Amino acid sequence: MSAIRKLTDWDELERLIHTNLGESEEVKVDRTKLLQHLLSRVRGQDDTATDIANLVCLQYARKSRDKPVCNLLLLGPTGTGKTEMAKAIAEYLFEDEKNMIRFDCSELSGTHSKDRLVGMPVGYVGAESGGQLTRPVMTNPKRVILFDEIEKAHPCVFDLLLQLLGEGRITEQGSGKTVDFTSCVIILTSNAQWEPLAAIKQENKNYHSMLNHMKSHLSDCSVFRPELMGRIDRIYIFDQLKKDVVAEIALMKIGKLAQSFSVQVEFVSPQLLLKALEANHKISRFGVRELERIIFDIFAPAFATAKQEKLAKVKLELKSDGSMMLRG
Repeated sequence: MSAIRKLTDWDELERLIHTNLGESEEVKVDRTKLLQHLLSRVRGQDDTATDIANLVCLQYARKSRDKPVCNLLLLGPTGTGKTEMAKAIAEYLFEDEKNMIRFDCSELSGTHSKDRLVGMPVGYVGAESGGQLTRPVMTNPKRVILFDEIEKAHPCVFDLLLQLLGEGRITEQGSGKTVDFTSCVIILTSNAQWEPLAAIKQENKNYHSMLNHMKSHLSDCSVFRPELMGRIDRIYIFDQLKKDVVAEIALMKIGKLAQSFSVQVEFVSPQLLLKALEANHKISRFGVRELERIIFDIFAPAFATAKQEKLAKVKLELKSDGSMMLRG
């Protein structure tokens, strides 16, 4: 034994290294905990959450990958939880929803959109700054990449996506560095063609038959190119939210808003909650896009008052004149 190894119990050190560090940086995902987390944040899409949890766990069980962890296409009407699902995946897998990079594809509709994502070519101003897609992944390769309303993106963005989804690698134009996306989850969202796709979902009980029909429909309608569809692992149709599900979401948002004022809500009057739901219904037809703003307008003043009066727990009720009553 060498002199260096005599400085410690080498056999014990080797055992500890093997036990605690292993042979690689293999990541294990607990399917049950992941599913519980997704269901706690996204209401009304239980089947989708279940399948995503299964897929992610299967992909993480693989020793090596030559493309992203998974490529998901989330379709459905506005305000049904598509973006929230992406945030929930990022929070669980990568510890913080801030590890999600989101692109609004209505802002990627111009001819120079590719330069924004992968950086300006050498010789152009800003080339050294890199791309808004490539540079963050260089810094932290474990990300959720969300392309919101992907159907609005310029064709050059779709060209880039073919490489990203298929090979999991993109070369940044200014630096010439190859960026590895094989530890990323790629999510595309769209509300295009969701109604006929929902009908296909109802008509096809076999998943693979349904998937083929959906991909064919999207390709035939010229929404997405066939070669892009071939790189998508799963397509999910988000259902319109039922009224009781929106009520659950409203209660979650009320509780979260209260916590931001260091207040805990013990009870919310059903009549008071209905006011928020009716206001939301007029705007978004029971989606949740505007619900958070409505809840802030209605409940934030009461929570601010509770904080000022140093009330740790509150009950919110409706007076006969329609105003809110705050009780500690």
